[in-house]
Amino acid sequence: MRRPIVLNQSHLKSYLNCHRLYAWIRLQRLEPPLRRSAPEIGTAVHEGLRLLHTEGQTLDSALEATQKKLEERSGPKIAFEDKTLPEAQDIASAVLRSYSEYWGEREDMWAPIDQEVQFLVEVQPGWWHRTFSGDVTDEEGKRLEAEWIQAPSGVWLRGRADNLSVFANALWLIDYKTAAKMDPRDLLKYELDLQLTAYIYGISKQLTMDALKEKSDPVAVQGAIIDLLVKTQVPQFAREKYTRSIDEMTEFEYEFVEYGNEIRSRMERVEAGEDWKIAFPKNTEQCFRYGTCAFRDLCLKDTPVRRSIYNKRERDYVDDAQDALDKETKK
Repeated sequence: MRRPIVLNQSHLKSYLNCHRLYAWIRLQRLEPPLRRSAPEIGTAVHEGLRLLHTEGQTLDSALEATQKKLEERSGPKIAFEDKTLPEAQDIASAVLRSYSEYWGEREDMWAPIDQEVQFLVEVQPGWWHRTFSGDVTDEEGKRLEAEWIQAPSGVWLRGRADNLSVFANALWLIDYKTAAKMDPRDLLKYELDLQLTAYIYGISKQLTMDALKEKSDPVAVQGAIIDLLVKTQVPQFAREKYTRSIDEMTEFEYEFVEYGNEIRSRMERVEAGEDWKIAFPKNTEQCFRYGTCAFRDLCLKDTPVRRSIYNKRERDYVDDAQDALDKETKK
């Protein structure tokens, strides 16, 4: 049996953008000394919005949480690559205040569950159809389950979500997004977004597995509500709902397993002695896609001196899940 591989949505996104970027982070375990402000502001605003939609919380408590999150994310240098901490905090606070004013007089669309959902699930082609389509006979279902036992994919999806909510008597994932400008493509891309599909799949399968243990019915997340905040001088806002069909979820299962097998094969080549830079080639088209890639200097010239500028990446929950599965496989 091949070694299992654990991925989360952001790791897969890094790999699809640039194989070398994935390797700098996951294989070489490096991270930039300073983070760019844009994604960190988004993370902090997300934390504030979670509180803002929680019963009993106020705008002041949401603003305080946002400020603390940015301070935490700014690291020991208390700064970001392109902004000071106070500058980032001012932007986050302005966006959050404007959001509260814009949506404050409107009725909320959802009721947060206020509970973090973590998932670690094996992605198996056919599982979603077997569980939720209603078109699979008991005989076919047993055949699929036997196949999964005899030939597991070994490709695992790890993640967590603290923004699951009830809307129209169903479970929905609320995904807060920040953008620099209002661009219709910022919403249209979620019609096919692999990361969004991964969240829907992972949460649904974990909740279903937990429910079946209690002899309850399967639980499916209906889709995602994208709550967009545009950080223009006068902030703008938009909301859209996105669902996934049975066919789309089936396609996701095959795609995710295909990517997982590809990454695992490259990892095995490195473990067999191949140069990791050959196994994980760079994609130079991505060097300036979102500003300048933080690892571009290392790609230009990899030296001990240049490496010393970077921080050693700390272990994360994906590493822990990988170790646990590795131990289980060796038993």
